[in-house]
Amino acid sequence: MKIYDNVIKSLISLPFLKENRETTVPVKQIKKLQEAEKSINSLKWENFVLEKDGDFSVYLFKNQSDIYKHWNSLANSAKEEIIPEIEARLDNLFGEGKLLASMKDQILFDIIGLAIYLTIKKEVPQAESTFYDDLYALYQAGYIPCGYAGGQYKVF
Repeated sequence: MKIYDNVIKSLISLPFLKENRETTVPVKQIKKLQEAEKSINSLKWENFVLEKDGDFSVYLFKNQSDIYKHWNSLANSAKEEIIPEIEARLDNLFGEGKLLASMKDQILFDIIGLAIYLTIKKEVPQAESTFYDDLYALYQAGYIPCGYAGGQYKVF
């Protein structure tokens, strides 16, 4: 099983840090790059993302085992077909001083998770994750999600 072409196109064209950003997802905007870096690399955010990722994979394991068995092949497909393009775009943002290189790993982890989720959701529409829906909406709006507190995503 591979990542769908429309998912690939959607993710490689995410408008990172676009000028006019709007979303219906509750957010708290972080204005300073250093604060965003600290938040995105915090153990609290990392654990939150891993927990939500785990919730989705456990759901699949218990309810959609025929799809769950494709998890690793989907991750590999995302790494081959999406990540090189995303890395090049992020490297440009690092070079321009708009993001810091230490933020890269978490962003790439998010993108791989989104690629898997969006592909599986097309196969199994009832396999839903509010977290991944929110994450996708935030990236589509041009934000970099980097934390969660008080019912709001911290975004840069």
